[in-house]
Parts: sequence; structure tokens; C-alpha cells
Amino acid sequence: MKKMLMMLSVLLLSVSCVDLNGTLQVQQPLTVKMKSGFLGLKTKTRTLAPGAHQARLVVKSSKNIKLELGDQDIPIKSDDSLNIPQNGQFYIDARKIEQPFSVAGNMRTDVEHYGWTDTTERCERNIVENRCEKVCARDSNRCDVVCKDVTITLYGIKDISYHYKRTDRQVSLEIMPENSTAIVARMVSRGIETDKIIDRESICR
Repeated sequence: MKKMLMMLSVLLLSVSCVDLNGTLQVQQPLTVKMKSGFLGLKTKTRTLAPGAHQARLVVKSSKNIKLELGDQDIPIKSDDSLNIPQNGQFYIDARKIEQPFSVAGNMRTDVEHYGWTDTTERCERNIVENRCEKVCARDSNRCDVVCKDVTITLYGIKDISYHYKRTDRQVSLEIMPENSTAIVARMVSRGIETDKIIDRESICR
């Protein structure tokens, strides 16, 4: 079993999509812009009351993060990369994301590789064959040979080596009103993903 802490300055946002679930603790009224209108193309300003809010942080790309509070979406997006690392601290200024708040945070990513396996698996592959058949007309004795390509599925086995990759991401956020260093809300969230990694695979035979 191997376990390593990713310490490279690789962006978290190089992955396609990351979900982190947690709780947003609002300590003082927090003003935010939320998506509204048809297809969420517009925004509306809303003030979140103090209290605990179940929240989901969705990393969609290097420029686009979404904070979900139930069916309400708070966009945290920019024309430029938000520069969130796999491990380390980051800061997102309110002016960059066109929100009335700034965000300071810390990201930690642990990656564990385990379960190396060598085995065989059932498989299938398709081949194309040109096949011909004699076709005769019903109302005459005339027959023709018609040829066409036919796709055939063959079943077999293959050799395969694989292991599993477990990625554990934890992020803590501190939210401050624009042009202020007063912390009015905090969020701690976590997301765990498990992927099957194919190390070697033979052809289906």
C-alpha cells in the first residue's frame, strides 16, 4: 500500500469536476450574488442570515466554482484562473469574481494508491466481415449475389492489471465582505473519490 501527500503546485482545477460537501457557518449577515432568471443567466443579491447552512462546493473548471446552498447557486467565477492549488493556501479577491465578498482558503489533498491486482476479465470486440449471399426474386428465376459488410461481436478474455486511487480533498474557507478583513462566514468541506486505474491490458482474445 502506498500513500503520498501531493505537495506539487499543480492546480486542483486541472481535474474535470470536484464535489466537496460541508457546512457554511455564517456568523454575521453575508451579502452574496446568486444565480437567477431563465437558465440562471442573471444574478440577484441576497443576504444570508447567521446560522449553519448545508453547502456543496463544486469545482467545475480552473475559472469556475459554484457554492450550492440547497437549490441556490452562488457563482465564484472569473475570466482568469482562480489559482487554487492541490495543497496550500489561496486568496480570491471580490473584484475578480464580481461578488461582494472575498475568499481565503486552504486546500489539502491526500492521494492513496492500493489494491494492485493481476487477473483476467471477460471481454468483447467487434470485427467487420464482408459476407455474400444469394438473393432470388420471388416472381422470377433470377438470382444475384449480394455482398455487404457485417459487424460481428466476438467474446473472449483479456489479461489486465489494475489498482485503485483514492483522492481525499479537504478545503477550509474564510469569507470576508469586500474591502474588509472581518471574517463573517467559514466553511469546511470534504470530498473523496475512488478511481480504478488500468495499468496494463492485453487485447481481447
